[in-house]
Amino acid sequence: MAVTVPTLNTFYAYLTSGCNCACRHCWFVPEGQKQEEQIVLDPQVLRHAIEQALPLGLSAIKWTGGEPTLHPRFSELLDLQKEYNLEAIVETNGMLVDDELASLMWDSGVNRVSVSLDGAEARTHDVIRCVTGGFEKTSQGIRSLVGAGFRPELILTLQQSNKSQLPDFFTLAEELGAGAIKLNVLQPVLRAETLSNEGDALSIKEVLDISEQVSDKWSKQFNLPIQIGVPHAFRPLSRIISGEDDGVCNIMHVLGILPSGSYALCGVGQHVPELSMGAVMSVKLKDVWQYHQVLMDLRKGLPKSLQGICHDCLMQENCLGYCVASNYQLSGDLLAPYWFCEQAADQGLFPLKRRRS
Repeated sequence: MAVTVPTLNTFYAYLTSGCNCACRHCWFVPEGQKQEEQIVLDPQVLRHAIEQALPLGLSAIKWTGGEPTLHPRFSELLDLQKEYNLEAIVETNGMLVDDELASLMWDSGVNRVSVSLDGAEARTHDVIRCVTGGFEKTSQGIRSLVGAGFRPELILTLQQSNKSQLPDFFTLAEELGAGAIKLNVLQPVLRAETLSNEGDALSIKEVLDISEQVSDKWSKQFNLPIQIGVPHAFRPLSRIISGEDDGVCNIMHVLGILPSGSYALCGVGQHVPELSMGAVMSVKLKDVWQYHQVLMDLRKGLPKSLQGICHDCLMQENCLGYCVASNYQLSGDLLAPYWFCEQAADQGLFPLKRRRS
């Protein structure tokens, strides 16, 4: 059976292998905080990739990392984005964002900025991110972004050390001028696997309790959208229909570019070689996008061939396994069930109304 080749809408550009944080929950594990230890994406490589991707439907780019603002030619990359009229998202820890860089991002046409802030107070944030003074630097970066015209999304990764601070965190977000909040569930891979094994991850029940409070209480109490990264099976249908809670990794229309200059399924390709798809300057993107075995397997298998609880889930068309990269890291199988849903099912916490009888 012929499988339709979707449009390639978005590049996830992983600009550097390094980061100026060493977050305990990081599931990409950046390599080195010193510039000389980092691999950075060559702007000419990215230009080549963009020009090959435009006929395939490219319309957007996400600047991420590592920490994208560490790239020594970040302003040149923003110029590329502007030149090709691409929609853009920046994912950053905000520590290097000042008034000048914020204005540069605004003038280049960046549409959205997401900033990681992992607590309502300095001590919590700095311990999680292993950077003394990080909270103040990030807070100042957020203020610079707001001053330039952005209303940044703030991202907090849920952990035992910050779960009690959530109401104060939402208040802080409003005071800083944020436009939205995303609560991420800790993924139990790479560094975060150690964190999970040490008991710092939230249980499935704790995450679902917070999700319920987001829907029933906090979304009404605070004047900005709050989303929590649980799969669609656990999201209120009313919030999905309204668009309040419909975030999903659009894996069928996305391709990553690693700092080394290779295509990959996403950033996890830095650690999982079989999900890397060849050097940008050595392969034809059209051939990669149409014929690479990983992409062909996903198109053929998603969502009907998802396994375990995901096979039985009524929301599989929306969710597509939620995070196939994480699924692969944990199991070696792109069509494996998402770990959160599998654990929820084992614990009797998967919603019966979202499951095929």
